[in-house]
Parts: sequence; structure tokens; C-alpha cells
Amino acid sequence: MTSTSGAQVPEQEQRIVLPLVEVPSTHTILGRRLNIPPDSHPNALGNYDNVQYHVDIEVGVGCVGKTRQKFQVVPDTGSSDLWVPAANCTKCRAGTAKFDISQSCNAVQVGNRITFRYGDGTVATGGSFYDAVKIGDLEVAKQLLIQVDTMESDTHMKSDGILGLAHHYASDRGLRGETFMSTLFREHPLLPAQFSFYLTGRGNGGERSQLVFGNPDLQHHSKETEFHYGKGDYMSTTELWLTSVWSIGWSGTGVDVTFPDRGTLGAPALIDSGSSLLVIEPGVYDRLISELKWRFTNCHDLPEQQIMSCDCPPANDLSRIPQLVINVIDEHNQQFPLCMSPDEYILESVDPIDGRTSCVPSIQRGSPSQPVPLIFGMTFMRAFYTTFDLKKGRIGFARSNMSPLPGNAKCSADAQPLLRRSIWFASLLVAVGSMIFACYVFMVPAGRIDISRTRSREAQEGLGVPPASGI
Repeated sequence: MTSTSGAQVPEQEQRIVLPLVEVPSTHTILGRRLNIPPDSHPNALGNYDNVQYHVDIEVGVGCVGKTRQKFQVVPDTGSSDLWVPAANCTKCRAGTAKFDISQSCNAVQVGNRITFRYGDGTVATGGSFYDAVKIGDLEVAKQLLIQVDTMESDTHMKSDGILGLAHHYASDRGLRGETFMSTLFREHPLLPAQFSFYLTGRGNGGERSQLVFGNPDLQHHSKETEFHYGKGDYMSTTELWLTSVWSIGWSGTGVDVTFPDRGTLGAPALIDSGSSLLVIEPGVYDRLISELKWRFTNCHDLPEQQIMSCDCPPANDLSRIPQLVINVIDEHNQQFPLCMSPDEYILESVDPIDGRTSCVPSIQRGSPSQPVPLIFGMTFMRAFYTTFDLKKGRIGFARSNMSPLPGNAKCSADAQPLLRRSIWFASLLVAVGSMIFACYVFMVPAGRIDISRTRSREAQEGLGVPPASGI
């Protein structure tokens, strides 16, 4: 969720709105595992039907004789605000936890009224204040928050509020405080300035999603031993978590959309834990979805959600559906592929009336005015253990241990890679042969050339052929 302040807010990415089935948050981290990396602080995430995750926080902790106020908030890398509903919030979801500032001895009201809007149409307004915030076993003493007292939303948001994880506020926000990320690592200077997401789906055998502050836990969350980092140049001028993408396409099809106008930087892609799907600008979406559509039957568009729904193949066999290929540019201007199998980007939807199952590609047609052409949400992040490095301003990816693909999986959009390689090898042989012949011509002794000319003249005279002019 990308939020901005003020009355004039440009249209941003559209969030998919799907019916949610609430999953009770019955699991809590009662103690720290003994085998986690040092300076690693995991926090369990609740999962609402794979379209929304939440983490528990406490506001105003440490007050003697006062009740600790707890909230479930969406950890959102696409926004910078930390907000919770105020006690007098209008139009807040029924059952939402409300913040009572009179019950917090640490709270200090700032007085600024903040209005922000999200791409799904949610508009929230509230007053800003400072208070202590605790998440897991980490606590900050003085954090800027917003207690929302006016809410306009038609979405199915199940959490109480939002925990913005942007690295800093946009320069035009006019806020006097710091983002939660800035405050956390300033008040905990020995904590490695990074956080990572390990997102799992429902029905994964009980493996729990986690938001990890500090050192990531690759050993338990990934099939790979190191992260592959994308180029972070785009992050220098924005608060958003962006990486650089060279192209996006389908494996083995020849369909590979590039962004030549962007040069070696590629296209900026927002890695957004607050979005459900992959939100793609219209021109790119149309090229991708047209190649995918003919591989299914009975496809139709869902205008409200801006997605496509099709009949699933017989026996739900997706083996003939191509992988999604995302070529990311690294810090050395080299490309590396991030491959998503059909099992990862195709969602199954069951009609509650007739029980019919349909296949929904988790790719959403975005808006021409969305902040960046590519937004990779939770579907993408379930395939990759993703780390956000504040110190170096970059995002790293490692294959999740929940992914059906192996670690360091390779994929290419080339339609006939073997033929292309054969043609390249043949061209290389021709080029080498031409160079050898050219070297031979220039290196042959002059005497041998004169003898060749003399023999040529004798042969011509013997045949009664007049010698060529100038010889």
C-alpha cells in the first residue's frame, strides 16, 4: 500500500478484493528457537486466505497499572505510515481494536492531522502522536503513529491497522517523526539494519509465515545459501522498496517484454507485502495475458478485480503452462532470472454456490498512473524468501523452501534455446574461420604472391588468353 498525504492524491495500484476466509491466529511464538541466527528476531504472521497477512504489535507498553493495547496490523513495504484505529473512529470495521490514548502514559499528541489514501480506495484521516511500540521482543520508546478517527473503505481489510515498512518518509509528507524502520534501527544500533519476509500459503503443513528483523534465517526458510540482490538505484529518490527488472515473460514462448527506454537500469519494480497479486501496467499486462489466455478454456475477465478467470485444465494439470520469467538486474549490471512455476502464480477459486473450481492467474491489470510499472505482491513473495537491506538500500531474493522449484532454478523466455545456441555457435565458427583466412592473406610472404602471379600469366599465354590489364 502506497500512501500519500493531503487532499490531492494520484491514482495508485489497484488491490485485488477477494472474499476472505478468516484463519484464527492461534499460534504465537512463546520462545526464541535456539538455532536461529544471532541478532535475528522472528515474528509470526497471521494469514487471511493468502491475500492478507498481519503481525501483532503493542502500543503504549510499560505503563504501570494500565492495560496494554494490542493490535493486528498489516506489515506493508509499500507504505510508510504506522496507524491504528482511534477510540472514536467512524466507519472502522466492526470488531476492530481501538486505541484509547487516555490509557497510555507514554503518549504525546503532536497535533498534525494526516490524511492518506491507498490504491484500493481506502481513505484514512487521524491525528499524530508519539508512543512506545513493541513488536515481538523488540521495542522502540518513541515512535510517530497516527490514530485514525475517520475511515472510508469498501475493502475487506481484516486487520486493525497498517505497519508501514518504508525506509523513510517521502520528502513532501511534512511529518516531523521517523518511520518505524528508521526508529527501530536508530534505537537498536547493534541490530543489523534489515528485515525479511517468509510467506507461506494455507495448507502448507503448519509452516508459519514470519517477519524477521535483523539477520535473515536462510537455513530454515530457503533452498539457497545466499541472496541474489537486485540493483537498488531507484531507491535513492523514493521511500519505496524498488528493484530493477530487465524483462518479464513466459518460459519457452519467445514472449519477453523488455523496457528499452529505461536503459541499463531496467524498469522499477515495487516489492509490496501489502498487495495480494502481481500488478502490471496495462500495456505489459495485455502482452503477457494474451499469451497465457489461449492455453486455457472458457476464460473471462473480472472487471472489478481486473483479473482473468478460466476453467482449470483436466485434473488440474498445469504441466503445459509456462513458468513466469522475471529477469532482475543485479548490482553489477548482470541479469539473473527469478522463475515462478504455474503452481505458484495460478490460484484456484471455488464457486461457493456450485462448487466449481476455476483457475485465476495472480496477475492484475494495473493503472497507467500507478507509481511503477511492476508491483510484485504476496504471490511473488511466497515463492522467494525476500530480504530488505536498509543499510545498503537493496532487496535480495532466495528461493523459498516452500516453492516447488529447486534452488537456483533457471528459466528463459527463448522459444527455441537449442536452435539459438546452434546458430550462435555456427556464426562463431564462421567468424573465426574468416579471421584465420584474413590473417593468412596478410601474413603470406610477398615472394609466394609473385610466383603465383607469374604462373597465372604463363597459363594464360599457353591458352592464348591475353593477360589482364595491369598485370
